[in-house]
Amino acid sequence: MQHEREQGKRQAAVIVAFSGWNDAGNAASDTLLYLMAQHESTEIDSLDDERYFDFQVTRPILRRSADGPWIQWPHISLQRISLETRDLILVVGPEPNQLWRSFAQELVARIARLEPDVVILLGAMLSDTPHSRPFPVAMYTWNDELKTSLAVEELTYEGPTGITGVVSQMLIAEGLPSASMWVSIPHYVSNPPNPKGQHALLHRLEDALRVDLGSKGLQSATTEWVNAVDALSSEDPEVAEYIEQLEEAKDATDVEGATGDSIAAEFEKYLRQQDDPERP
Repeated sequence: MQHEREQGKRQAAVIVAFSGWNDAGNAASDTLLYLMAQHESTEIDSLDDERYFDFQVTRPILRRSADGPWIQWPHISLQRISLETRDLILVVGPEPNQLWRSFAQELVARIARLEPDVVILLGAMLSDTPHSRPFPVAMYTWNDELKTSLAVEELTYEGPTGITGVVSQMLIAEGLPSASMWVSIPHYVSNPPNPKGQHALLHRLEDALRVDLGSKGLQSATTEWVNAVDALSSEDPEVAEYIEQLEEAKDATDVEGATGDSIAAEFEKYLRQQDDPERP
């Protein structure tokens, strides 16, 4: 099924990120939360069906306000940000725990009604990337037009997947132009937040969408994060030596000038190890 935008409607890009299995260091979901904090956003829809979440795994959160305490239930929020040249629809929330097919079908149906010109799903994975080097960002699509316009590759991975992969396949089946964007972050500093991972994703989004999303606002936080990791690693000679080895390996392979093949291989290795931690 192909979708065409009605004449006169503003271009809308949908950007999706789920915290959880596909979001190392919360780099993907925090990127969307950063955008919501930097730009005026309006919630236009939400998926809060309790069938999708196991509250013993994804806990509700007790909040307090001037009117008293209230419960924030796990849900997926759709937020609209209106930029000068286009709208952004941010889809963000925790990875659902169950009924994935029903969830993905419902989400994709709501996205289709928005008639977006592109849907980009964000993810973050752990890798041997040293914290002191640029974080690789790989982008993949099955859509022939996007391959040309965004200069991205076709993903050949087969294996276990998260909700991001499920939604991606249903977007393809629905005929919606979509792509996936993954940042690689250091496995030895996997705890959130990871502003450098956010900055890498945001900068790549700016290139893909040809809009200024305020990635420069993360430069200071990125520098502070790198300096903090430098300080911690310098206190342990073995850790410092290990990071130095990663830096030498990264410099030798010249990732910045390489094709996405090595990143794709690392991506496939990461997903397989998530399914079987003992697998090399």
